[in-house]
Parts: sequence; structure tokens; C-alpha cells
Amino acid sequence: MALKYVITKRIFGFDPEKTEKYVPRSVTMGEVSFEKLCQNVTLICGAHRGVVQQVIAGLVDAMVRDLDDGKSVRLGEFGNFRPSVRAHSADREEEVSADNIYRKHILFTPGKLFKRTLKEMSVTRYHQPDTDYTDGSSYNDNGDSGEDGGGEDGVLG
Repeated sequence: MALKYVITKRIFGFDPEKTEKYVPRSVTMGEVSFEKLCQNVTLICGAHRGVVQQVIAGLVDAMVRDLDDGKSVRLGEFGNFRPSVRAHSADREEEVSADNIYRKHILFTPGKLFKRTLKEMSVTRYHQPDTDYTDGSSYNDNGDSGEDGGGEDGVLG
């Protein structure tokens, strides 16, 4: 599988001339639900889906507790999670307080396996299906007109 992208037109705020530029933007080709992910782990590991869900829930609870304590959490080949902040600067040390912090977030640094996957991942331009038809009909996955109302026209699923 390849990482898909589309070309989008952008105007960057820092450009005083407001010149239009074209940039690639990644396209997400769907989402895997928690239930489906647990089912896939079950197939790979042979553990019951309920056990997989319980272990993941316990992992998340333990990570939340450690992150709340200000600790970094390393998950082996998966990667590292660490709490971080965005804050406004000040000219003097006395002017800095917790009020300068305007955003708290969790940074994720992928592990070696994910980094290698990204490095080796191919990239392909994605062409969205044309759904504008002059005769009023629509297109479905079978190539038939969608006049019977079946399916999600032009949507990858």
C-alpha cells in the first residue's frame, strides 16, 4: 500500500503578495475502529478479543497516570509519548508563570519500526473520482449508474 496525496492550492499567510502555491496534502484512506484493531490483534496473537481490549484499556490507563505525573512513556518498538507545552515568551524571568502556557499536549516519537515503515513507504498521487455527471446519474463501484440508490457513490470504503 502507498501513502496517497492530492494537490491543493494554498495561500500562505506569511507571503505579503498572497501568491497561490500548490502543495501535496496526504489523504487518509479510511479509519480502523478500535474494535477492528482488536480483532486484527486477535488474529495475529491468538488472544481472545476481550483480553486484547482489556490489556489495551489497562495500557492506556497506566500511560495516562504516568503522563499526568510528568513522565515520558516508552513503548518499545511502538515509540515514546511525552507531555509538553506551548507557551508565550517573556522578556524577563519574573514575567514567566503557568499563565504563559496556552496549550498542553502529548508528543509522540515513533519507534524504529514505524520510522523504517515511513522511510520505505511509497507515495502515490490520488485522483478523486469524478462525480459530476451532466445527465444527473451517479457512478457506483460496479460502473453502473447509481439511479437505484445503492452504495455510496464515488466514496472509497
